[in-house]
Amino acid sequence: MASPGATPLKASSTKPGLLDRLQGIALGLDPWRVLLANGFVIALLGVLGVLDLVYGSPFAIFDLDGERNAPSTYSAGLWTCLSLLALLVGRAEQPVAAARVWQALSLPLLLVAADEFGEIHERLERITGIDWQILYSPFALVAAVLWVLVGRRLRELRTGFGLFVAGTVVGFVSQVIEAVEYGPHDREVAVFDELVVAEELLEMAGAVLVGLALLAALRVVSRQARA
Repeated sequence: MASPGATPLKASSTKPGLLDRLQGIALGLDPWRVLLANGFVIALLGVLGVLDLVYGSPFAIFDLDGERNAPSTYSAGLWTCLSLLALLVGRAEQPVAAARVWQALSLPLLLVAADEFGEIHERLERITGIDWQILYSPFALVAAVLWVLVGRRLRELRTGFGLFVAGTVVGFVSQVIEAVEYGPHDREVAVFDELVVAEELLEMAGAVLVGLALLAALRVVSRQARA
């Protein structure tokens, strides 16, 4: 029995950390609403980007080939969300090896987000005179290995694999389009503006599809962790 002057003990409580709260938010998202909302934003950015090509200055903030504007900020936000989702899946995964793959993938995804906002690869290409695909080849090789490992893990989890493949294909097509935007001596081809619109919108769409795959994976591994 406690003495009359004793201070009553408070029940210990553990507040959820930032990543725990973010995981709760992610698990509460409706995938269909995520798809529709992002599809609407991408379509809107496409229309506004075309208006920028036609009318110029009034719509300059929507230049799909620009940096630090509405499209680049949105695209960077998408890749940041993908990086965060990969990190959250890694936290919830049970096999240590699988968890490390997810966590490792979060870093290149975050670097892609930074590149989307600041167009780092274009700057490096202008400074060095070397095609950015060559400059980024070591980074791309590491990312490709992680990408394949994640795809294999999604097949094992039996969730999100189709979305992941679809997003990968769409993203690959966008990179092919980017590769043909310039002719000899890095001169813009005649249909450069049209190709940029297609490239940027497909890249965003691919990121959304991959994000939905990671969200599906997070749901499964979170259930497994609670079981």
